[in-house]
Amino acid sequence: MTNKEYRKLLADTRRSVSRKYGFRQSSYINFKVDDGYFFCLYFLTGEVRLTVKPMYADDLWWDIWGATENKKEPLSLRGTGAYSLSGEVLATYEIKDTTDKSKLESQFEQLFNDATAEIAKFIAGNPDADIFYPDESKMDHDPDRLLYLMALIHNDKKEEALSLIKEARKNKHRCVFQSGMFSDSYTYISRWCKIKSMFRLFPKWIFKHFNCSDVSENARRVSAGCEVEKCKRKPWYRLLPEWSYWLILAPVYIPVLMYFFDLHRCTLYDMPWWMWFFGASLFAACILIMTLRNGQKGNDYF
Repeated sequence: MTNKEYRKLLADTRRSVSRKYGFRQSSYINFKVDDGYFFCLYFLTGEVRLTVKPMYADDLWWDIWGATENKKEPLSLRGTGAYSLSGEVLATYEIKDTTDKSKLESQFEQLFNDATAEIAKFIAGNPDADIFYPDESKMDHDPDRLLYLMALIHNDKKEEALSLIKEARKNKHRCVFQSGMFSDSYTYISRWCKIKSMFRLFPKWIFKHFNCSDVSENARRVSAGCEVEKCKRKPWYRLLPEWSYWLILAPVYIPVLMYFFDLHRCTLYDMPWWMWFFGASLFAACILIMTLRNGQKGNDYF
């Protein structure tokens, strides 16, 4: 049997057995998606590795790296792609060389059965892919800690991610993924985190002041005396009613909203300042009237 014939025998046998266990095959990998995780078996020289990573990890990384078109490619790209993330190694197996088809089938049966059991065990211990953090002692070649960084960013811990990157820079770490002469994966991640934080700063500040009352639904049922005491403990800039913040900030958020709405046409910039002012004031007055007439319903709407 020639080498080419033997490789075909291996691939055909592996494909026929893997289908029984819900795995798909592409080149040197078999993979499946289960409960938000991407499980992949890598058939390397003399060794088979079972790895796992959240499905969101590659999507987020490709958004950051500027390769969003990869999300439209087949799922196998998450296992074979040059810019796909490495996963945490769950188990390793061994397939012995043999030209006997029945022995090959027996080995693959045992392998996929063990891998399925390992996957079920992993999911039982990690039911929520969104809050999964990889065990970096079991990573399959991830010197840049990209999977861990993606987990931090996905869970809105951007400051912690930036801190890790800063520490790596201090230690003169050189990233695997390079872009041009001066950019690498850390450059793109840092830029992504800082831009996202900047765009979230303004609305976060606005809504922080709109929500004058931080009282929960259950807390609203306490006595009036307790409510007065809570209001006394609030900072001076949060003692005003909610509608007043809409009115005060109207000259700020209305022009900003109109700017982005009209950005592609650029026709609103010739309007005199007094039209901007009275337009914003009129809109704020409408909000005020609606809020006062509808009571708490108006507040809940916003």
